[in-house]
Amino acid sequence: MPYNNFRTLTPLLCMLMLASCISQTPVSYAKSVDNLVIRFRYKVHIVNGLPDNAKPLELSCHSNDDDLGHHTLWKDQEFRFKFGIHFWKKTHFVCNFSWGSKSLNDITVFVNEVETRTCRETGNCFWKVETDGIYFSNNDQNWEKRFNW
Repeated sequence: MPYNNFRTLTPLLCMLMLASCISQTPVSYAKSVDNLVIRFRYKVHIVNGLPDNAKPLELSCHSNDDDLGHHTLWKDQEFRFKFGIHFWKKTHFVCNFSWGSKSLNDITVFVNEVETRTCRETGNCFWKVETDGIYFSNNDQNWEKRFNW
């Protein structure tokens, strides 16, 4: 193999080996290296937890780079999106919610340094809209109220 081809392949091979090591961390070691592991991909789930279909949940989400569009969610439906975080600029997604005459605008559903800490273990951030407000969870089990209508 000519020397020039080897020089161009070396960085690629190093990145592939590093990615392989990170993605294959055994579960038993995950807790001990939790502070060292960096997650590159996240998924945000927005769930309609409203009691009936009399009024659907309307939402639109965006970041500085991506417009995720307008979505209508009926009872128990979910909108989810996944993305990779930026290293040189802030990854920040916001959503506007409306349900009948109630609305909440510019609700941050993901921002580096906040959700990268709270959602790192699972890589998932869950938001559930209820009649009294919007709740957050990082495991779809334990919910914390974050916003009131």
